[in-house]
Amino acid sequence: MKKALFFKNFVILNDFLDDYKATNSEKNKAKELKFNVFFELYDDDDEKYYSGYMHEDIEDEFEPQDWAINYAGCTSTKIRNKETRKMEIL
Repeated sequence: MKKALFFKNFVILNDFLDDYKATNSEKNKAKELKFNVFFELYDDDDEKYYSGYMHEDIEDEFEPQDWAINYAGCTSTKIRNKETRKMEIL
């Protein structure tokens, strides 16, 4: 991945397979578009592949995982709990 991937309901900012980290401009664009729930996508060996943000009111929280399972074989999602700030398996 050579740039952040913006979708309607989520954005992939970091690609840990390709060592890509989002630019400040991409991070700012994600904030402007109100992507506000942080998530991480993992494979079945619990290796982190991607991270990004989704909209708080997304209807299907598995939408990023659905993209990633087809794209790279990701099988689980963790989201950051806004109260505890800890990552939790979705």
